[in-house]
Amino acid sequence: MPRSSAVAFSPGYVLLLLYAVSTTALMGWLISRWTSRKKAVRWGAVALELVLSGGGLIVKAVDGDLRWTTPLGLVFRLAVVVLLLTPSAARWFDR
Repeated sequence: MPRSSAVAFSPGYVLLLLYAVSTTALMGWLISRWTSRKKAVRWGAVALELVLSGGGLIVKAVDGDLRWTTPLGLVFRLAVVVLLLTPSAARWFDR
């Protein structure tokens, strides 16, 4: 068996692939519902951003790729979370 096929079916790779596919599908569903302005859409976006931030951090930690620049990538995702938690965003979603 070639080495590349053994790596492709390793449990870690399958879990990473499942994580990527599920978060992409969930983000697509949220985007399709974005026009509804329901509170659940807002909280779903906040939860998804937090899961994506944590997942990215875990992947970097497992790969041993944590550097001083790693938090810089998280700043943008956390900025989205902070902006979604502002009172003006709450008013916009509560219509």
